[in-house]
Amino acid sequence: MTTLEAAAPPAAPVPVAAAAAARFTGSRPAFTRLMIRGAVLQAVTLGIYRFWLITDVRRFLWANTEIDGDSLDYTGTATELLIGFLFALAILVPIYVLFFIAGLELGLYSQLAGAAAFAFLTLFGQYALYRARRYRLTRTVYRGIRFHQDGSAFVYAARTFAWAFPVVLTLGLAYPFAQASLERYKVGHTLYGDLRGRFAGSGSRLFGRGLFMWVLTVGPLIAAVGLSAAGIDWAAFADDIARDRFDDLDQAVAVHPGLATFTVLVPGAFSWSLLAALILYPAFQGMVLKWWLAGLRFGEVRVATSLRKRQLYGAYLRFVLLSVAITLLLAIAATIIVLAAGGSFAAMADMGRVSAQIGIGLAVVGFYLGIALTIWVVWQVAVKLAIWRMTVDSVTLENFSTIALVRSGGEAASAIGEGLADALGSGGF
Repeated sequence: MTTLEAAAPPAAPVPVAAAAAARFTGSRPAFTRLMIRGAVLQAVTLGIYRFWLITDVRRFLWANTEIDGDSLDYTGTATELLIGFLFALAILVPIYVLFFIAGLELGLYSQLAGAAAFAFLTLFGQYALYRARRYRLTRTVYRGIRFHQDGSAFVYAARTFAWAFPVVLTLGLAYPFAQASLERYKVGHTLYGDLRGRFAGSGSRLFGRGLFMWVLTVGPLIAAVGLSAAGIDWAAFADDIARDRFDDLDQAVAVHPGLATFTVLVPGAFSWSLLAALILYPAFQGMVLKWWLAGLRFGEVRVATSLRKRQLYGAYLRFVLLSVAITLLLAIAATIIVLAAGGSFAAMADMGRVSAQIGIGLAVVGFYLGIALTIWVVWQVAVKLAIWRMTVDSVTLENFSTIALVRSGGEAASAIGEGLADALGSGGF
């Protein structure tokens, strides 16, 4: 070391803002091209290309998500996902075979095998999701420091399974408390380097915000069932059913007039509940997403968000309008093609009835596949990308300067969890 080097002052640390804004810089046309290419290649490769598509999409989203001027980096590879999926199949196929053989037995054992299979796959699915989350976090890097996750996937799966019973029994009223409990476990076992996360969201706060939506959606159905059931002598009705006294519903209604109310009110209320759920879903999703973001903590760093429910309504409305317009355009194009190819169809008919049926069948399959792939691309762009963009752009990280003190930690996790989630139908970008 020279005298000048020894006397030189140490390099100044990179300044970190006290509060940092996040922003998404990705282009919608670029993402659309990525999804169109992915949809076509998935169709050509019978779905095998999805591992490369998932990797490309994550790299696009991560690389265009900036915090304080620096973007995230996704380091996972498609080969990892493919190998993880193959390992998952090696684990799951023998299990599926055992459940299938057990289900061949008639009677009580078959029913028990079916119930056991459902419970096992539900529990195992949550285990896989936790492992998949661990993989994605360990492939996410910010400013050279890796995210990672500890904790037990078995414990998380058991907690999820245990919370399912009160959620079902209360018709969803326990959902906010279940979500708060599960997020406390997930975020509490999430780390950025050596900086551990925690979740400060309150289940009671989410309950209070969502109670009105629950009343609008589920309340009419409960009221209809209660009012209708009160006018029926269920003991007498059950006895008549046991004695097989009714040939059709009209006879049952004649003997038990309360059934008429039941058969009108309950289906009507159920239809209302479905309609209300569809209309209120964007508001519900926005409420939960905003609650989740506001509850995130990493040490002294906390997340603030300006997300609005109307933004989600705009994304879903664009998807519906685009889907309808594209479907109509494709239908018109198909009609024109059919009319223009009338002579070709006649020629095929002359060649033979089987050949004509095969040609028409392939054309119909191609038409519906085209619609399905097109709407899938529209969904990814109009809804998924839009929600990612609006979520990122709404976020501000307070006390962000403490990030400068974070040290590296954690190791890369295997992709088997991601493969299990994919094999169980729970995978995603």
